[in-house]
Amino acid sequence: MNAYGSASENPYEVLSSKSSKILSIEEIDKVIIDNINKATEEDSDIWTRPDYNKREYIHSFFQYPARMIPAVQRKLIEIITTAKPDIQTMIDPFMGSATTLVTCMESGLKCYGQDINPLAVLIGKARTGPYFTTALKAKWNELELRIDADESDAIDVSFKGINKWFKEHIQIQLSKIVRGIRQESSLFARRFFWVVLAETIRVSSNDRTSTYKLHIRKQEDIDKRNFSAIKVFALHMDKSIDDFESHATLLAEKNKVCKRAYISDIDIRLWDSKQSIFSPTGKEFYDLLVTSPPYGDNKTTVTYGQNSYLPLQWIDLSDIDSQATSELLKSTSEIDTRSLGGVFKKDFDTGLNKLFEYSPTFKKTYEKIEAESSKSVKKVATFFIDLNQTLDNVFRVMKPNSYQIWTVGNRNVAKIEVPNDEIIIELIESKGGKLLTQVKREIINKRMGKKNRDTALMNTEDILIFRKVGE
Repeated sequence: MNAYGSASENPYEVLSSKSSKILSIEEIDKVIIDNINKATEEDSDIWTRPDYNKREYIHSFFQYPARMIPAVQRKLIEIITTAKPDIQTMIDPFMGSATTLVTCMESGLKCYGQDINPLAVLIGKARTGPYFTTALKAKWNELELRIDADESDAIDVSFKGINKWFKEHIQIQLSKIVRGIRQESSLFARRFFWVVLAETIRVSSNDRTSTYKLHIRKQEDIDKRNFSAIKVFALHMDKSIDDFESHATLLAEKNKVCKRAYISDIDIRLWDSKQSIFSPTGKEFYDLLVTSPPYGDNKTTVTYGQNSYLPLQWIDLSDIDSQATSELLKSTSEIDTRSLGGVFKKDFDTGLNKLFEYSPTFKKTYEKIEAESSKSVKKVATFFIDLNQTLDNVFRVMKPNSYQIWTVGNRNVAKIEVPNDEIIIELIESKGGKLLTQVKREIINKRMGKKNRDTALMNTEDILIFRKVGE
């Protein structure tokens, strides 16, 4: 899909990195479109099975749901920043585990990310440095000694269902790790250790790892699981430190670190994007957006909050963000409820009418689902009302002629396909965005809600490239 038009009479001008010719913004659009098409023609699998070293991106630090592929984003970011070299700032309003930020660090951009999930914020802050790997190894040795010397059988956390989700000996072992981490004085190291603990909890709890929803294992399976959480923690720690060092080396080779810290700005916040998008100036600030929004309300698609609930019970929330409080953990579904589409709106009809006005595709889809399920259609509409509000917030902080990369996927509700790609295109265009091109990619090895009765498995994604049309 191509939206390239002729050059304007009053072009927005930048200096091309490949020549001294001044290009209009429409010419830059064409360079981006042509280079994406060229990359696709040269390698038809480039957007699905890119060749990259996973260790360089700390990609397996924690098995966060529905992670983006860093090499896919890197290629697109390279194409756009090469065509428009004055890009300096980026934002991801649905940051997840910060893959987009980690990828943009290779280009030296000022990186800003926000997410409503405290675990995502913790992972993002740990992944993005500082990269004091020698000190981290020494601190790991000290932590290991503290854990080994801890002879207490005290259990340091208490929450509803703890005995359901953890065997007693696992609770004791995790508590030893928690006590050891709390004695570490450096915040950067504690954050790193908390993330490794989170992955240890994911593996050692009685929750099934085949789905992101909290789902207890069969009792016979629980009885068979007799391993040491401390050994799991140690194994994952060694691997994570190695991967962290690989990423630090990658950035150093690209001259993107100085004194083991990233050379530019990194700002990661626990923030609700449907309420606002952070901007350091309070107004238009960002040159580039790279993100992948949820495909629907979390409860019927990917339950990011449920997936984070057990790890967050063991982690000191004050080490994550000043906004992280126990209110986010008052139920297994609290984080998902606060996410897009989680709560029905008092002004539902007003939001619905806006969607009907901005997106004919949404209106048609709404009418189809309404004929099948009045309950499901309200959930779908509530999600898009929240997403539309978030898009308004996005456009308030994006500069004129800034670029946006959206990775989106469709889903089925009540056996009817919800074309998220078409709806998002129409919503963004209604706010002054111009679709440049669209790339389809297959989803490989992604754990989605395949067995969820409300939602069918998403097998493909679409990458949508937009420009916010300038004055």
